[in-house]
Amino acid sequence: MTATIHSTPDWHGKLCQTLTHLRERWPHDWPGLPVVLSACIAQRWPMAAPASADAVAMLNAAKAMAQHMESIALSTSYEPHYHNRLHTADALVSVCWLTHALQHEGHDVPEDWMACLLLAVTSHDVLHPGGANRYLQEFEQQSVRLLRGMTAVHGVPDTWTEMVSHLILHTDPSLVPDNHHQVAQRSFMFDPDWAVVLMNEADILASATAEFGPGLGHALAHEWQTRQHPLHSVVGTDAGRLQFLSSLRFSTPASLALNMPSEVARQITQLQGQRSVND
Repeated sequence: MTATIHSTPDWHGKLCQTLTHLRERWPHDWPGLPVVLSACIAQRWPMAAPASADAVAMLNAAKAMAQHMESIALSTSYEPHYHNRLHTADALVSVCWLTHALQHEGHDVPEDWMACLLLAVTSHDVLHPGGANRYLQEFEQQSVRLLRGMTAVHGVPDTWTEMVSHLILHTDPSLVPDNHHQVAQRSFMFDPDWAVVLMNEADILASATAEFGPGLGHALAHEWQTRQHPLHSVVGTDAGRLQFLSSLRFSTPASLALNMPSEVARQITQLQGQRSVND
């Protein structure tokens, strides 16, 4: 499920290789979110389990959540076209490659924070009905309610449950610009503000790529049409993609190592050129 890690810092290529592997299996040969999560865990802890009891508890909660999400999908006839298990898998492998890039750039990735991120990413869109929030954090609050039950069962300390909840609540798209503002002009370190931004980047990383973004935009348009979202006819178009790309921010050393700002700028220039020709 994951690309082999080499010494080369071609993180963008590694990310795209992994995202391609996911799509080769989706949906008819899908191995399940627990398999994707286990591959991410094995990348971070290839030889042994985490030494931290808190990290172990969070990973156990993440595994249970991944299995729960598979069970939900198998028991219902509807799964959103964008906010589905593939999106969760995309975000999981994205956070894995982002943290690998951080380590390559010389930043320590503590066990507890890595487990926290994996639990948050796994849980951030659980029970997502499709569409968009009608009010602040509508779907994120729903995810947090289920998360809290899962962390209680698996003995996750309250401090880490609160941190994971904080990360999930701050994936509301309306909060993302301010999330990046909070870390502006600050050196990277693992704290609540930077962890939120890292998670925000993982959430949209696949959509920001030229290789997978347009297809994901069409998937979102289909999902929004099903939910009668007024912008369903725009989000999958070139104009909608241009608006999306223009709204993106990248702040972590990891996303900079993936060359995401230049990747996005290149796409914007190409789309603007196409619009000029059409005009």
